[in-house]
Amino acid sequence: MASEPESHVVQALPVLSGCRPSVGRKLAFWLLVGMVSVLFVEVPAGSTMFPFFTVWGLLVVVPLYLLHSVFLAGLVFRFGRPRFWTLFAAGMLYGMYEAYITKVLWTSFRPEGPFLRVGGIAFFETIMLVFWLHPMLAFVIPLFFTEILCTNSFEIADGLPWWTQRSLQKHPHRWIGLLMAFLGFMQFVNSPSVASSFLSGTGNCLVLGLALLWWRRSGGAAYSLRELLPGPKGLWAFGLVLVVWHVFWGLSIKPHSIPGILQGQLTIWSLYATLKGSVLSIDNFFTLGSLSEQGGRRGQPYNMNSGLQRKFHGFSVAKSAFEAYLTRLLRALLIFLRVTAFTLASGTVAGSVNFSASNNCFCSGLGSGSRRQRTWPLLSVRKSLST
Repeated sequence: MASEPESHVVQALPVLSGCRPSVGRKLAFWLLVGMVSVLFVEVPAGSTMFPFFTVWGLLVVVPLYLLHSVFLAGLVFRFGRPRFWTLFAAGMLYGMYEAYITKVLWTSFRPEGPFLRVGGIAFFETIMLVFWLHPMLAFVIPLFFTEILCTNSFEIADGLPWWTQRSLQKHPHRWIGLLMAFLGFMQFVNSPSVASSFLSGTGNCLVLGLALLWWRRSGGAAYSLRELLPGPKGLWAFGLVLVVWHVFWGLSIKPHSIPGILQGQLTIWSLYATLKGSVLSIDNFFTLGSLSEQGGRRGQPYNMNSGLQRKFHGFSVAKSAFEAYLTRLLRALLIFLRVTAFTLASGTVAGSVNFSASNNCFCSGLGSGSRRQRTWPLLSVRKSLST
């Protein structure tokens, strides 16, 4: 009897499930959020090739991304609708951990030091990490896919710019292909060897694929993203842990690399203040009031169905094309993996192996699935993980 309303919620348009997820369910979801974020940025960047198989990855890297992703997502959802530019601004705050934890914003990742210093910080490293890599690859894109695959809502998709929505509606396969190609090329460039790239992509994607499969089949997708994020008390707890985390690792990892206040710290403080102000100003521009824990404006319930039927009606057509494309892509990737394995065994490895290695398992965990009446093209992927 309990399974019938749950399955009904999963198949309906994204609405609140009507029952609160348990603490264990939330903890599992937060872990998934951190894992997806790590897979999108740390693995392709070559910083941590095997985050799910090493002590450092499990105890440091995954918790680092989990804490930042869940805390910042919770703030955005708590005090405003998840518009793209609000999420992007929060993602820039995300990247600021590269200052006091890794010290990269001061020392650079080049052995000889930064190519250009401005205000005591590494200029190009700051542009790349704070204004691109972390906002997109560590926050916005992973959160978008996490909501699509692990929840019954798509508020982030609803908050994308209109031209992005239209392009995804018409050409969803091109977006997926471009993202896969970019991540594969990124890993190819940063990986120490082709074999390491192949093993890293295959192993990490397999772990994440199994985790997603378990989440779907255990009924986790019956909840909305807003319900699975921490509430007010949870956000305070996350904020406190993040402060402790920054202080601990700031003093543990190259503490001598922290410059003086006028030699670099003042610039970082100014960036923190500017980015925080950007998040608040963008949020105030797009929303008229604080959202309640149920997902609405203060004093009013937030109807997640409002405008979705009309706004995303055209995506039901693109969904069928995406399913057919994904099926063909999976078959091609399986054949390509077999050819790759033979090539590795013979010692003649093609450079294009990275494209398949870094993305095959993530997509194979999705499957093609049967059709479901959805209005967002990527939402058809959900069915495959629950069957």
